[in-house]
Amino acid sequence: MYCMKCGKELSNDANFCSSCGTNTGESLDTSASIQSEKIIMKGLCNRVKSPLFVQNGNAILTNKRFIYLKHSIAKTLVVGAFINLTKGSFDFDIPLLDILSIEDGRQGISKTIVINTRNGEKYNFYFTNREEWKIKIQSAINSINYR
Repeated sequence: MYCMKCGKELSNDANFCSSCGTNTGESLDTSASIQSEKIIMKGLCNRVKSPLFVQNGNAILTNKRFIYLKHSIAKTLVVGAFINLTKGSFDFDIPLLDILSIEDGRQGISKTIVINTRNGEKYNFYFTNREEWKIKIQSAINSINYR
């Protein structure tokens, strides 16, 4: 289970997030949609912020949102190549309902996935197994839009 506000991984019996203090809804009578968030996929994900700056991180795709966890530059310098063995810290999430479309992108010679949001923002990500992520993200968007 993950915190709906900050994305921190929590124990299944947690009533509050140990990172930000948000109520997990386990102790309240909340809607089934909040309690039914399930992880579809997670793994290495680098955010392409510009042609010269790529931020190392991880992504989590649930049936409700896409979550990006970043690695700090300082941590990357200290840990080096082993940085990919760590999860990173919550940077942002994109509710699936806010995703307008996904498309192919590029970072140099590497193929990326660009997530376009309804408010006009574009997020460019590099995934090791890009095609699998692309299929899973599109499938998750479709399942939300058809409810």
